[in-house]
Amino acid sequence: MTTRPHAPERTGSSNLRVLGATTVGTALEWFDFALYGALAGVVFPHVFFPNSTPAVAVVQSFATFGVGFLARPLGAAWFSRIADRNGRKRAMVLSLTMMGVVSLLIACLPGYNTIGVWAPALLVALRFLQGFCLGGEASSAQIMALEYAGNMRRGFYGAMVNFGNPVGQVLVALFLIAAGATMGDEALRSWGWRLPFVAGALIAVVGYFIRRKVEESPVFLEAREIGAQSATPIREVFRSHRPTIIKLILVWLPNTALSYIVSTYAISYIVTNLGMSSTLTFSLVLGLNLCGLVLIPLGGFISDKIGRKKLLSFSMPASLLGTIALFPLLDTKSVPLMFLAMLLSQGAQFISVGAMAAFFAEPFPTSVRYTGHASVYTINNLIAGSSAPFAAALLLSTTGTTWSIIAVVGTMFIIAFIALSRLPETRWDNFETNHGVDIATPATTAGAK
Repeated sequence: MTTRPHAPERTGSSNLRVLGATTVGTALEWFDFALYGALAGVVFPHVFFPNSTPAVAVVQSFATFGVGFLARPLGAAWFSRIADRNGRKRAMVLSLTMMGVVSLLIACLPGYNTIGVWAPALLVALRFLQGFCLGGEASSAQIMALEYAGNMRRGFYGAMVNFGNPVGQVLVALFLIAAGATMGDEALRSWGWRLPFVAGALIAVVGYFIRRKVEESPVFLEAREIGAQSATPIREVFRSHRPTIIKLILVWLPNTALSYIVSTYAISYIVTNLGMSSTLTFSLVLGLNLCGLVLIPLGGFISDKIGRKKLLSFSMPASLLGTIALFPLLDTKSVPLMFLAMLLSQGAQFISVGAMAAFFAEPFPTSVRYTGHASVYTINNLIAGSSAPFAAALLLSTTGTTWSIIAVVGTMFIIAFIALSRLPETRWDNFETNHGVDIATPATTAGAK
């Protein structure tokens, strides 16, 4: 038996610094990632695939979008050893630095008319690196916040990190709306799309210095002090926690697919299939993500009160109903109804995201917590996130009806409900005694049931 040391003291100011560093950094990374997704539907087909028909160019562009998800598991695997062996802070700082460099390189990338097929080839390579960086960023930031939160506020702290996702999307929408109003679609396609990538790279420098000042996770430091670390976290997590990983992935697949259909594919659908302006589309996305700024923290707060499973058992059926209504309401071309369609489908999903960080992290001990969370997060995005916009475009092109998209996502939700019913509630578990080793005199979990 190993004597349990006292965890490093948390203070209100240190917690606020951690929340600021994780949220700001995550917002910056999601800004770059979401920007690529938005431009993939309305700009990149013209810049990098000008010789294809409009429909084929959109499919090709979304295929490059999906490459970033292929890289996420590799990024998570590479950063997992850093985060679970050397600390969450080191992984956070490194991932943000790398993302800034990639963003600047994308901004400088010539188009097809300048360097021919090298343009889309280099775009794919940079998109791969972008996904690699995000594979390390998302989990390291979420785990850092969760381990600072204490046992009573993990849902809310994790939600505040994921709050960075709609913040990034809002910044992207604001830029694209401003660009459409001031420079027009032609200038945006010619050179304007490069400006936000440059801005993202410059702001990443600020994020780097913010994260450098944050102290390491107290839970990780305690685990390291008592020797509760794994030499091979990836091998251990898949050997000891494989059934849990599979169930968590199945639960979250439809949420991820629906999120990228609404935030990425719907942009292209509204512009290309419905013939409406890109400025209107970006305005709808802006309004949707402003709602997310409220709904994500609310979801985390509620999950701390009632538990992760109970929250998801209410939010996921609501997302399913929103999925069924999405395309019929978009097809009305009525702006209020189109916004309602996006809010119905994505609003409950925002609530779910509020619980996501804690839901993914709580089943795993400190020694493999980052690796477990990152495995679920990145594999889920690889399966559903990478394929959703591409598959939606392909389904519509093949079947001629959006009901084929709705049927696929609906089936995923049914499977998710079954998987959720077979998972335990982890809301009341204690991070500070769950290091993966026997510890004497464990602390009592506040609010444990």
